Amino acid sequence: MVPKFYYASKTGMPPARLTGKTQTMTAKTYSPAPFFLLCAIFGGTGFLNGRYPGFFFPAVPLGWVWGISVLGGLLCGGEALRRWAVRLKRLANARALVRKVGEERRPPEGGLESEAANAGRLISRLTRNAEEDLREIGPDFSVASLRRLYRYLPDLLFEIGNEEEARIRLGIVGTYVGETACRNFKWRWFFKADPALRQFNYMVSVIQRQGRETDPYALAQGLMAAGRNIGGVLKEIQ
Repeated sequence: MVPKFYYASKTGMPPARLTGKTQTMTAKTYSPAPFFLLCAIFGGTGFLNGRYPGFFFPAVPLGWVWGISVLGGLLCGGEALRRWAVRLKRLANARALVRKVGEERRPPEGGLESEAANAGRLISRLTRNAEEDLREIGPDFSVASLRRLYRYLPDLLFEIGNEEEARIRLGIVGTYVGETACRNFKWRWFFKADPALRQFNYMVSVIQRQGRETDPYALAQGLMAAGRNIGGVLKEIQ
């Protein structure tokens, strides 16, 4: 029997981001890797021209080749290091934001049944749209997909620039972890709502199995912001 003020999923089926994709910077478009590669190419060009002057740019004076190689390598190396520093800083800020929004969640002592039902509909929406929200991992709600999600988290964190984006990504990852547990390990969603979180009110929902209760959003917070390993999460939900 479902307690009053709560709505439990009958199917385990509770992904759509609750706002548009607002990120202006992604890990792929702001990667330092191309500039590290260019730095290596510039450095290699000068070395090879000095070693085989008759084969690499034979009509260009050796000093010019070395000068361009050194200058190009320094410029590309500097840009690569700058982007690497930006990446580290952005990831650190993103983890701090995820911890902050995760700690703001307050499971209610009671509430309206309609609010809990609405939380269930939001979770269902996130589940249906996982193909779009997490398309990079090939979301199929399998155990293997959780490992792919774990490897993708640095890129996902890089998209976070403010608290709203942190809530969106935490909601997506937590819902995916919870739904994967439901589909593979016989957990069931138990919907709750925190009205103070507004459109993110579903993020106090939990999953239950045989008298046990687990918070998938706390698990997601651990993966995203606390350095928790995916193996520990799998052990907890299996």
